Amino acid sequence: MTSVASASESSANVAGSTVKNPHPDWIGEALGTTITAMDIQPMGPSRGFQSTTWKLHLTCDPVGSAPASVVLKSETSNKDFNALSRLHNAFGREVGVYTHCVPRLKNHQPTIFACHGGDISWLLMEDLTHLRAGDQVIGLSHADVRDSVRRMAALHAEFWLDPHLEQQSWLPLHSFWFQKPKPELLEDFFTTYAIRFGARVAQLFRAVLEQGEAIDAALHERPWTLVHGDLRADNLLFDGTVEDPTAIILDWSWACRSLGAIDLAFLLGGSAPVAQRQGRLEDLLLTWHGELLSRGVRDYPLAEARRDLQLASLRCITAGVAMYGFLQDPDTTIRTALFMDQAIQRHAALAEELQAWEALPDPSGFAQGQPQRD
Repeated sequence: MTSVASASESSANVAGSTVKNPHPDWIGEALGTTITAMDIQPMGPSRGFQSTTWKLHLTCDPVGSAPASVVLKSETSNKDFNALSRLHNAFGREVGVYTHCVPRLKNHQPTIFACHGGDISWLLMEDLTHLRAGDQVIGLSHADVRDSVRRMAALHAEFWLDPHLEQQSWLPLHSFWFQKPKPELLEDFFTTYAIRFGARVAQLFRAVLEQGEAIDAALHERPWTLVHGDLRADNLLFDGTVEDPTAIILDWSWACRSLGAIDLAFLLGGSAPVAQRQGRLEDLLLTWHGELLSRGVRDYPLAEARRDLQLASLRCITAGVAMYGFLQDPDTTIRTALFMDQAIQRHAALAEELQAWEALPDPSGFAQGQPQRD
């Protein structure tokens, strides 16, 4: 893997843009060949909030000296999302994962041909567009979720309490985009969602917001690993058949060191429709925990994993308020509004199904483990 800066500065850096536009000269330099022709196809404008992505069809000299097609991912042109991304070094995290972590894993896709994590950031990667893409609005089937859980558990096991990660300055501890929702959104948020949540979940939601710092402190007491931080359908591809899929995990912009169950809760809460996960949470927990144990994780009983999943769902539920804030943007697309509305309600339903109030630092408002009803 190499890091190549543009020889002929084609980085649309006019008027403060942060997008690295594709150009045959620097693409060829990055791939170690000469690009004689390049067809540029924009990808996923309704899915990628923190990036601008193209599929590039290449003609090279000599023939066969580079892949027939590659994917270029650069920063987003959306000022709000770009500000959030840069504030949290999102591209730096993703480049760091592909540079320092992915090479340790066998058969982990995509291959990264070249990358740059500075100003302006970009990734030139293997084209996997022939694979089936997850869809955040539709959600994932149980088979898709189960293999994604297994795949993520393999990553969790590989980096479980790994001191190598502590040496990586680009990889923060317990840092999530949904961690501290804006207080000014809360009144409108509950006006919009409290009736749909129901009294029990609304009470739990308020308790989580009030105890946010204590929940974060509880996370610091738990074993950590490499966490994706935004594990959802739109960041997944699937090889194999619909009945027997193989998941491929993309977009490591929110990677951090944290509780592995965060990824499990975020995936189940955001991308698994209730009809697909209902009655199957224990099976999915056992899948994740069993994969950890089979890959060498020790001193992590199932009871602790179950409580960690409850704690993780408390932290992830606040994604609902953050998403509600994004929905206030008048340029929000219909698809974005649909998937965020779905995710807000799915996360809330997951916390209730897990009886996550049991993991609250202060559960005193929940009589005998049950939320008080209005």
